[in-house]
Parts: sequence; structure tokens; C-alpha cells
Amino acid sequence: MFGKTRDRQESTRRPALAMERLDVADLHFADELPEGRLVDLPGRGSAFVRTAKGPAGAPTVLLLHGLMATADLNWSLAVPALATRFNVVAPDLRGHGRGLPTKRFSGGECADDMAAIVRTLELGPVIVVGYSLGGLVAQLFVRRYPELVAGLVLCATASRFDVPSAKGAVKILDRAVRLVPEALRRSVMLALLAPRSADCERGRWLMSEVRRHDTLAMLDAAAEAAQFNSASWLGDSTCPAAVIVTQDDMVVSAEAQRDLARILGRPSVYEIAGDHFACVKRPGEFNEALTAACAGILA
Repeated sequence: MFGKTRDRQESTRRPALAMERLDVADLHFADELPEGRLVDLPGRGSAFVRTAKGPAGAPTVLLLHGLMATADLNWSLAVPALATRFNVVAPDLRGHGRGLPTKRFSGGECADDMAAIVRTLELGPVIVVGYSLGGLVAQLFVRRYPELVAGLVLCATASRFDVPSAKGAVKILDRAVRLVPEALRRSVMLALLAPRSADCERGRWLMSEVRRHDTLAMLDAAAEAAQFNSASWLGDSTCPAAVIVTQDDMVVSAEAQRDLARILGRPSVYEIAGDHFACVKRPGEFNEALTAACAGILA
């Protein structure tokens, strides 16, 4: 999630990832967070989740965050907005934040984690919402566990990703980075992700979330995205679906997001002004679209 592309004069079918510093002054997070707890998943470990109760008998929305984010960074303002109509569960993906430890990040294993959470908490079929990398996991979850899915909402994501680490010299650099000591990798990650104006309470909190990441898992997740392609099977899903398009996105181009909608067939499509960080830069508009998308799944 926390990366941004340079402008390119090339095909928009495959979104690209590169880094640019954000400014804390542009980002919005909740002042208070809902209940967070560890959920023991038999045979898998303990998963960290945020939960918020909605109205009695409400369906559940399962929120999956983006790359280098956490549930708190991606969804802190979405959770209370959704909880007016839904029960909400927002886990940290493995290798991210307080998520399950992992030897190697795998989108499929993350999907299996989500199934274990749904079953352990007895959530019943859920509306699964995926943002950026979380969209990759959400697509795999729907493919592997259709019986656990009431609907699918994909935000700022695609069916294919163009990741520089998959190419040439950058691929060699990726391999070299894996060989350096963890402390050095972590220092580089923190330097790359540190936003401007970070010397404030909100900035320090943001960086405390980032410090929890497994640096190798971040590299693995980027590599996973580079190989991902759901175009041949995503359209087979019969569950209700919606796509939220971030129109000014330079991480996952708007055209790539619209292409995802075409692959899905006839999903509801919600377009909002904003870049890849609309969920925290323009949370009012984003959460209004997200709530409408989730409600539309049940209509």
C-alpha cells in the first residue's frame, strides 16, 4: 500500500510499484481503535485482529489491508464507518504488523489464514474486502473458499501487477538485499517508508506500526504480486462483487482497476477521486463508497 509510481508512458494494463515519500499531514487515522485481540488458529498460530460489532444480526465484513500497511494503517476510519451496518473484522496479514510470523510470505497461505479466522470466530460467510495487496489475497480467498464468501469488494487493486523487483537489475538487487543483515534491511525499510513531517505523535505511531513488519516478508509479498495473474479464473466466481476505482492512482492504474471489473463480469463499480492512498487521504469519500459497495452486495 505505502508506495507510489513515477509517471510512465507505457501500457496501463499492469500497474507498477515504486516508492515516494508521503506526508503525515495528508493522512487521516482514527483517534481511537476498536478492540484488538489475538485469535488462536489451530495449527497456524495466533492472528491479530481488530473487531467491531455492528447491529444485531448484521453480516460480517472482513477487511484485508495493503502491502506494508496494517489493519490499523489501512482501515482505522473504515471500521467505525462500516460498523454502523456490519460486524467488522480486520486482521494483520502474516508478516505485516502483528500478523502471523512466516518463513516466506504467500498469498495462498494468507487466504488460508483468513479461512481459519472465519471458521474459528464462527463468522459465517463474509463480505471480503481487499485493498491493493489485500485484493490479491481476497481473490485467492474467494477462489479457495467460495463457501465462506457472501461477496467480494476489491479496492485499488488489479488482476495483474507490474513489480520492478521482477525485472533485470532490480531483481538482482532484490536478491542482494536478502543477503544483508536484518538490522540493515530494517534500517533501509524505515528510511524508505518514513513520511515527511513524521516527527509528531501521529508520525511516530505510524512508524511504530511499520517497525513491526518482517522485512523479508515485504520482499516476498512484492515478488508474489509480480507473479500474480487471476485473469484466467477470477471471472468464474459467482459471488456478488464490487470494485472501487481510485481514479488518480499511480500505483494501480485506474485502467487496470477497470480491467479487473471487466474480468469479474458485471460487478458494481464505484469510482472516487483520489490516489492509491485514498483510504487515508480521502477517508470520507472512500468509506462512503466502501459502505455502499458492501451494502450493495446484499441488495
